[in-house]
Amino acid sequence: MVAYSFWSVDDNYQLIQNGNLDQYAKVFENPIYLMTLLSSVIMALLTTIFCVILALPLAWFISRSVSARWRVLFIVGLILPGWVSLLIRTYSMSLVLGEEGLLNWSLAVAGVTESPIQILFTKPAVVIGLVNIYLPYTFVPIYAAIEKLDDSILEAAENLGAGVFRRLFKVILPLIMPGIVAGCIITFIPALGEYLVPNLLGGLQGTMYGNLIATAFQGYNWPLGSALSVVLLLAIFGSLFLLSRFADVSRSLLAEQ
Repeated sequence: MVAYSFWSVDDNYQLIQNGNLDQYAKVFENPIYLMTLLSSVIMALLTTIFCVILALPLAWFISRSVSARWRVLFIVGLILPGWVSLLIRTYSMSLVLGEEGLLNWSLAVAGVTESPIQILFTKPAVVIGLVNIYLPYTFVPIYAAIEKLDDSILEAAENLGAGVFRRLFKVILPLIMPGIVAGCIITFIPALGEYLVPNLLGGLQGTMYGNLIATAFQGYNWPLGSALSVVLLLAIFGSLFLLSRFADVSRSLLAEQ
């Protein structure tokens, strides 16, 4: 793929192995590519944040409030939809987010809105669809980290006068941070390169970078598609580097405390 990104195509879409940076020049000179990449990073980041916000209390509830006898049932119930085809799950979300879908019906019954709101074929629809798909991936490592928490540490913090919020931010979150970081990584990376969800739920407004890559390859411009893919890989590596630096800072702060 890297080699193809330095090639070009002629008017008959035949590959020319000439070795140049023309494809990368197209990527960085055309604002649509970089703007779509930035938009994709934001949507993937929002997806990761919402997944963590939902997964943390859910994992804590299942781990701490549900008896061991029923925990497996809860976890299987969360993971079971992942066995269904991604295409079917994504298409079913269009039935939920449409003008006459379940979401608009619920809002109308609750008296929140008088007329249907346009959610489908927008960026929020893409984020909702991505959260629906990747929440189990975020949940599993966070749940595993919470399961390993030593109750004696939490009891010691409580006995030493630490309130609920102090225990949460000074004890619990630092201890389960590796699980949170792992959940963020396995959610953010595939969400950033997602193609199917924005294609079915986003329309023109919710186009993501993966759709541009697919369009280039479908148009037989393999060098351009390869260059776009390499840029996406570099963006992913850069995001992982920043995330690793954040994790190192968290560990350093924990060590100092």
